[in-house]
Amino acid sequence: METLTVCPTSTATILACQKIAKTFKENIYELSILRNEWDPEYATSLNIWIDDTIEKHYSDSLDSIADEHYKHWHEVMVEGLQHLKVLRASMKVDFKKEKEFLKEFFDKTGYSEYFSDAKNGDHFSLYKFLKTFERNLDPESRRRISEKGTVDSLFDKILTCAERVDECEDCFMALESETELNKYGRQEVAGIYSVIQDICRIAIAYYQFDPDKRCKFNYYKVLVNL
Repeated sequence: METLTVCPTSTATILACQKIAKTFKENIYELSILRNEWDPEYATSLNIWIDDTIEKHYSDSLDSIADEHYKHWHEVMVEGLQHLKVLRASMKVDFKKEKEFLKEFFDKTGYSEYFSDAKNGDHFSLYKFLKTFERNLDPESRRRISEKGTVDSLFDKILTCAERVDECEDCFMALESETELNKYGRQEVAGIYSVIQDICRIAIAYYQFDPDKRCKFNYYKVLVNL
């Protein structure tokens, strides 16, 4: 059977989902108190669904995450998110008495729309976040923020990631493709990804004071350890 996509990002996505689903199953008795539908049968069926999807669509492409294109993609993802988080934290310190400017800047540069999903591991949101930031950052806001104490080079680092991410555009858009090729496979992976993201969001909140388990439901940290 033809693989879902030649882009290794798709393979990395499904393997990260598989790893998180296994962690979910291992902790299902504790997590079952959080959702009515979360029980051992649900966790088992989720793992079977993912394993079957990998067998159908990815059996010939599991080594692809070792190639240079994937490594480049992952590097851009981690760096971009880190720089965006640092800028946000710095601005919240410097502009804590200027709420209107904070809101205006965050609305304009994508923080309001994409930050929450991006930091929870949604790489499509991070892609859109970086491109929105690149497109809407204006010189006056940059100057104003830098004058408050944020190093100006931080903006350059974010913009560099936004430029580099264009080299991986095919990876970011692969799962959103509407083409007929492997349509049902893409729908399966999109469905799995959505379920896993919902699980991660709730589990991360639950394990707020358990950093080890929290990391196991952090999508980016799971990707790092593939």
